[in-house]
Amino acid sequence: MTSACVIVIGHVDHGKTALVRALTGMETDRLAEEKARGLSIALGFAHCEMAGGTLDLIDAPGHEDFIRTMVSGASGAQGAMLVVSAVEGIAAQTREHVQIARLLQVPVAVVAVTKVDLIPVATLPARLVEIEDALAAQGVTVAELVPCSATTAGGTDHLRQVLARRFNALPARAAPMGAFLPVDRAFTLAGRGTVVTGTLLGGALAVGEALTVQPSGAATVVRGLQARGAARERVAAGERVAVNLRGIALEDIARGDVICTGGQGATLCMDVWLTVSDMAPRPVKHMQDLRVLWGTAHEVATLRLMGGGQIAPGGAGFGQLRFKRPVVGFAGQAAVLRQLSPVATLAGAVILDPQATAVGAGDRRRLAVMQAAQQQDGTALAAALCAQGRGVALWSDLVRLARCDATAALPTGVVRLSPEHIALADDLAAVQTAVVATLQRFHTDHPIKQGAALSMLQRVTPLRGLVPFAQAELVRGGEVVVRDGLVSLARHDPFPALAPQQLARLTEIEERMRAGGTSPPDVRQFDAPDDADLIALLVAQGRLVSLANIALKQQVVFHAATIGQAQRSLAASFPPPTAFTTSAARTALGTTRKFIVPLLEHLDALGMTLRDGDTRQIAPQAH
Repeated sequence: MTSACVIVIGHVDHGKTALVRALTGMETDRLAEEKARGLSIALGFAHCEMAGGTLDLIDAPGHEDFIRTMVSGASGAQGAMLVVSAVEGIAAQTREHVQIARLLQVPVAVVAVTKVDLIPVATLPARLVEIEDALAAQGVTVAELVPCSATTAGGTDHLRQVLARRFNALPARAAPMGAFLPVDRAFTLAGRGTVVTGTLLGGALAVGEALTVQPSGAATVVRGLQARGAARERVAAGERVAVNLRGIALEDIARGDVICTGGQGATLCMDVWLTVSDMAPRPVKHMQDLRVLWGTAHEVATLRLMGGGQIAPGGAGFGQLRFKRPVVGFAGQAAVLRQLSPVATLAGAVILDPQATAVGAGDRRRLAVMQAAQQQDGTALAAALCAQGRGVALWSDLVRLARCDATAALPTGVVRLSPEHIALADDLAAVQTAVVATLQRFHTDHPIKQGAALSMLQRVTPLRGLVPFAQAELVRGGEVVVRDGLVSLARHDPFPALAPQQLARLTEIEERMRAGGTSPPDVRQFDAPDDADLIALLVAQGRLVSLANIALKQQVVFHAATIGQAQRSLAASFPPPTAFTTSAARTALGTTRKFIVPLLEHLDALGMTLRDGDTRQIAPQAH
């Protein structure tokens, strides 16, 4: 335990604040109202040095009116210390605090039984058994109950030892990949500007680091850091920290916002795994509006259960939370769902995808993604994401849902298609096989066609998202060729398949196009059954050149020899550096505007002519 954070929970007036004071020597009730009423209202913060490191203590108010405050403190804690009065035993808010800690996946690591100096010594063993049994009924197994008194300090040394031992043994909680600080306080200091405080849930913060305020997206820079009353250059995950921000006014940041590194975007929809409390007064229902509490934020959202219906107390299931305004969270972060009226805690939730896309309740592909994310099975998650994307998934989606670093190795059986796209290796191979087989059938059925339309490949497999990548791989491997919007097997040669009459017709078409010179016949005149395929063959071989007259939205086709002849004629008529207009070129070549415009543009593209505004000249090297 280099540093750990513990939330101190329990019923109002069971002595939480006094016990924290006895352990740390610090007063956590800082508000005048708290001191006047003897009642904690806001979160209180203290720390103490223990064997193995420093323990940050968050004193949560025990009154039922301040459950939101308790949740905001617990969300940043590694574990909880439950405080139970030996005088009163388990009380209403004891049960609710324990319930919420369980829903937030915050383990109750230590139970401190306070005020033991106020009961007869002989009654203490029975009270401890009663407390242990009551907690067991809520599913909490207590490793050790520590009797103590904040008034006499009896048992507090032993409590420190237990805290150090227990928090050294606790596993790390789910954390975001980068820095993530939910703001629980925001204020200004004279001469310094805006300061926010919170528990750093992930990553690290350093002075001078550029950060983002979410959900607003505002940019800021760390001007200064302080932890446990001392200035720091750097703080790590798990620490309580105060951050002095540059470039952010107090009115632009508030409790519930998050200070984070880039990549933590705001959203209106989250995928979640729900666990309905067995203490919930009623089921959780599809399309129910609930108050969601997570981090230091709370917002109303509509719950859409996958499959619809409802989940009874003690049950669990998948759903989406649809928010009315942007929010921010991270995969693995826990939340509490509360009924709006009458107010009651209903369920806990774990965020599976903090940047989900809204889907219907019956979307089976998305449900498979949620199931794999809940199990944290990287291979299954990649497969589910690829199935949802018709064969292709985004690497950033897998990184986010698998809660791994962007530099992590690919799961078994997954290949990278591009820096941002992934697929299953078996799927890619299957689609490549399907593409080759489809083209082979096409060539068999249409032997003299140069190739098939690219759009035809979208019909070869349900994994349509993977088709362009499979096609590109085949092109890179030299097995497939794409030319002029047509795709074919590289080994396909239509000429051996030409019948004698087709070969004769091909020669006839070529000669008529050659004879047409710079005013060739419209290829639509060639309307015999195989003519279009024969013309495509001549274009593919480079014997004809197809050009576009964009203004007329027409294709014009020249014989390849005409292009060179036209350039030579223009060079003879307008030797460089003589400039000529389109009209002059048209006259020199004895053609029309329909043909001269695409012809000159083609010569420009070949570097045979140089255009300057409305005039051109023959390129010196082409003369």
